[in-house]
Amino acid sequence: MNIKICVFSDSHGGPEYMITAIGREEPRLCFFLGDGVRDLVAVESIFPDLPVYAVRGNCDLHSALSPALVCTVGGVGIFATHGHLYNVKHETVPRTLTRAAKEAGAQAALFGHTHCPYCEERDGILLLNPGAVGRTTRPSYAVLEIENGRCRAELKTL
Repeated sequence: MNIKICVFSDSHGGPEYMITAIGREEPRLCFFLGDGVRDLVAVESIFPDLPVYAVRGNCDLHSALSPALVCTVGGVGIFATHGHLYNVKHETVPRTLTRAAKEAGAQAALFGHTHCPYCEERDGILLLNPGAVGRTTRPSYAVLEIENGRCRAELKTL
């Protein structure tokens, strides 16, 4: 069974592109990687049955969400975080994040914070940053597909 997931980060007050992407992709679930968690209210009002896993970012000051989460989807361990606590802006290759994902037993590490789309497999971990989906000149997101315990990702722009 194929599980299609939309991955978003850094909406910064602009939920419109997330809503457009969800309508286009029709995912089974979504991940939101912080910096705009209040924007999820608009998403959830339009897609009330869509599960959304979310973490807080460095700009989500009053959020009660955790800065990281670990879950399993379709047999794939996923480590999700905004990234600011894992040095992602200061490491060309996100080694600190890769190490944390490995320690959590994950096969994929989802992160944001840099606003730059990134997708690479490193040391057995799929590292995926969907970029920024907010009001920007080039809003982006990622589609993560899981099938038979394996995952693959595609970066997309709106």
